[in-house]
Amino acid sequence: MTTQLDKLLAAQEKANQKKHEAEQQEKRIRKQISDLKDKERTHRLCTRGGYLEKLLLEPEAFTDDEVFELLGYAFNTPFVKERLKAILEAKHCDPGVGKLSLLGSETRTGPT
Repeated sequence: MTTQLDKLLAAQEKANQKKHEAEQQEKRIRKQISDLKDKERTHRLCTRGGYLEKLLLEPEAFTDDEVFELLGYAFNTPFVKERLKAILEAKHCDPGVGKLSLLGSETRTGPT
């Protein structure tokens, strides 16, 4: 009977080890996902911030508060609010919608 108990205890230990390894692997994968999302966000912020600086005539002449005020004004105009809402609705309703410009033209991605 002891041999069978020893086998069961060994099997339990082996299962616990596999469980621990799987938990560690899951932890590593979660970290990789988090790192990838952080990199994507950083790239997005740099790209959009760079474009904003390109549009400003003398970006170094503006304070952060002045840029925030300018963006707040620009994005609170009725035209921009309506256009942003239309773009988001189109993206949610039709995943094939690619880029929609604020002026109303669109490009499709994928099969038409």
